[in-house]
Amino acid sequence: MKRKLLYIAIALGIMGLNQSCGQSSVSIQPLECASDNASEVNGVRMVAVGNNQIVKHKAFTLSYNEEHEQPDWVAYMLTREMANGQLPRTDDFREDEDVVTQSAQLEDYRRSGYTRGHLVPAGDMKWDKEAMSETFLLSNMSPQDADFNDGIWNKLEGRVRKWARYYGTVYVVTGPVLEEGLPTIGNNEVSVPQCFYKVIYVPDRQMMIGFLVDHRGAKDRLQDLAVPVDSVEDCTGLDFFPTMGEEMESSVDITRWKW
Repeated sequence: MKRKLLYIAIALGIMGLNQSCGQSSVSIQPLECASDNASEVNGVRMVAVGNNQIVKHKAFTLSYNEEHEQPDWVAYMLTREMANGQLPRTDDFREDEDVVTQSAQLEDYRRSGYTRGHLVPAGDMKWDKEAMSETFLLSNMSPQDADFNDGIWNKLEGRVRKWARYYGTVYVVTGPVLEEGLPTIGNNEVSVPQCFYKVIYVPDRQMMIGFLVDHRGAKDRLQDLAVPVDSVEDCTGLDFFPTMGEEMESSVDITRWKW
C-alpha cells in the first residue's frame, strides 16, 4: 500500500540535533520540508493527509477528512501531570467551527445506533478546562458501538494514561482506519470505521508500540492487540515518525512495557 505523507517529528532538545528546512527550534526533522498544511503543537510536528485540513486546538492537533467527516489522525502529548488531572467532564458535544468545510453535526449521530466516540479521550485532558472541552468537538469523534467505546477502547485509553504516569511523557497518534465503502450515518454521511488504531511513543525509553483494534465489543487482552508500528502504517497508509529507526517500528517487545 502506498503510504500517504503523515510526518510526525518529536522535538527533543536534549538530543542536540541540528534541523533543516530553515526552522529555528531543535527537533528531529521529517524527510522533506513541511508546507502550509503542517503544524506543530507541544513539540509534535505533523503534515496533513493529502489536502485535508490541519486543525490545531489547545492540546491536540488533527487532520480532518471531509470525505469521511472525521479525522484521519489526532496527535498530542500526554505528561504525568496532565494524566493526573482531576477536572470533571464537560460533555459539551458540538460542531467544530474551525473546520472550514464544516465538521459532522450532532444530528448525524442522533438515533444512529452509535455513540460519539472520542479519539483524544476526555480523560486525558482533565488538567485544563479548555482542553477538556475541546475533546467534545465533533472533529474529535468517530461513530463507535457503545460496547466498544465503553469497553476495549476505554481500556486502552486508560492504559495510555497509566503509561504517561509511569514513563513521564508519551506521544500519542490515534484515529480510525478509513477506507472506501464504509457504512455511513446521518445526512453528512459520517463513515463508520471497522477498525481503530493508536501509536504510542515514549521518548525517554525510545520505545514505540502500535494497536489495531477491531470495532467490536471485544474482551481481548491489550497485549494481544499490540502490533509493530509498521503494521499500523500498512493498515492505514500513514507514515508515523519517519525519522525514528526502522528497528523501533518493525517490531514490538511487549515485555518492555508496564502492563
